[in-house]
Amino acid sequence: MERKIFFTDLDETLLTTEKTMTKATLEAVEQLTKAGHYIALTSGRPLNSILEARRLLPISDRGLFYIAYNGGLIVNAESGERISEIRLTMEETSYLLQAAKQADIHCHAYTDDAIVSAGSTPELAFYRKTIHLPVILEDNITSVLDKPPFKCLAISLKDRSVIEALRDSLLPWAEGRVTLICSTDRLLEMFPAAAGKGAALKRLAAHLQVPISHTMSAGDQDNDISMLEAAGLGIAMCNGSAGAKAAADVITKKDNNHDGLVPFLREFFDLP
Repeated sequence: MERKIFFTDLDETLLTTEKTMTKATLEAVEQLTKAGHYIALTSGRPLNSILEARRLLPISDRGLFYIAYNGGLIVNAESGERISEIRLTMEETSYLLQAAKQADIHCHAYTDDAIVSAGSTPELAFYRKTIHLPVILEDNITSVLDKPPFKCLAISLKDRSVIEALRDSLLPWAEGRVTLICSTDRLLEMFPAAAGKGAALKRLAAHLQVPISHTMSAGDQDNDISMLEAAGLGIAMCNGSAGAKAAADVITKKDNNHDGLVPFLREFFDLP
């Protein structure tokens, strides 16, 4: 049997709005892993946040991988092996944090276990509704980082134009070194140019010796675009962004709450 890999975003893609999986989606995922195929939970979330979501999913660690921080970290769920790590430099981290501060926009970084923020802001409270990591409050964020973070995250609760303006101001400096993507209307993801979900897809496929033609990806937002473009088959959710839909090979007919991925999983992995 030729093994295949299913790379999937979590929120609004594999998971319902209630942060679980539909019965049909769960059955399809169980069937593909039992058949010897792989699944990679691929998210902008930190690793510990992916692990929190994963504990709510009744699926096996067999053939399961975690891709965290928009491709910055790849981990084998069964063995705990860290297959790949790509971090920002401390200099890049300081530059991004300072640029956001000058623009009066909340921006935080991460240790491997916690969020590091200069203050307890409404933006941080908004973020922690979904990402339940502990928080270290320190005005000088980089002073408490024992190693460079995988990413920084800017947040605006106003409108998308605020984080787009910050992104545009950073683009000349960031070219070739840092990727800047608005993953939602409120979040600006800032991570190494060598990372990204598409690059992680290629790295894991090479590690597992699976041809790209045997990879399928699914996502709903602009930070999924590189993954949708890199896969043998890229699937955008019908509830996704215009950018994700334009990058995909196909678009689901149903959303994440109504088994949108199931027909594609059955066909691509030859499931009953």
